[in-house]
Amino acid sequence: MKVLAAHDADGNVQYIVVSPEGAPTATVATESALFVTEVDAADVMPGLDDRERSDRRVAEVMQQLQQFRVELKGRAKLVRKSK
Repeated sequence: MKVLAAHDADGNVQYIVVSPEGAPTATVATESALFVTEVDAADVMPGLDDRERSDRRVAEVMQQLQQFRVELKGRAKLVRKSK
């Protein structure tokens, strides 16, 4: 699965867009203050290739977006904010 995250300059996630592998690339429009980055979310949403599990896991993450940020060091990834 491809996960696109719309985030601010500090990596705070505003929303995510998820599309299956092989699907056309999603077009995402956003506010001028936000960036859209394809992120590796395998650690946060394991089992993305399993359709039933991925739908449930994506829904859980979307309910808790304020707990995640985009980390841009190396390959971009979705990570939990440290407390």
